[in-house]
Amino acid sequence: MAAPRVDRPEIPAEYGVGKATEHVSWSHVEERLAAARVYWLATVSAGGRPRVRPVDGLFVDGVLYVGGSPETRWVQELVANPKVSVHLDGSDDVVIVDGDATVLQSGSDEFAERMAAASNEKYPEYGMTPESYKGPGPIAITPRKVIAWTNFMKDPTRFRFD
Repeated sequence: MAAPRVDRPEIPAEYGVGKATEHVSWSHVEERLAAARVYWLATVSAGGRPRVRPVDGLFVDGVLYVGGSPETRWVQELVANPKVSVHLDGSDDVVIVDGDATVLQSGSDEFAERMAAASNEKYPEYGMTPESYKGPGPIAITPRKVIAWTNFMKDPTRFRFD
């Protein structure tokens, strides 16, 4: 994944962050995404109704992979409208990802092995096998824009991927 462009998010002046002088590092965001056990995923129904739910997942090579049954409403929503938003737990060390979701239809043996190994390291209780990652699924969420801060007044940061 190419390095993102870094700048400030557009924040109204009355929020008082105009004097921010620092940025969050992309490596910090990657560490947070990799370590998170829960990702709060937002989708939108065909009628425009937003839904948020916690899902588990893996951040590998700049992509967030989550799983879900194609029979669930939220997976059906992201198939119909692949634009999603993901927020990590917490309010002091914030990471918000806006991206595009794709249900992978098939994966190589190498990909399946890597994903199963990563899953078993992070979530050993699931006992995932490579067959779980050969398709259909998992769902790949490719970041397009990420907003992060560790101190809202000092370092609100926007990362953009073109």
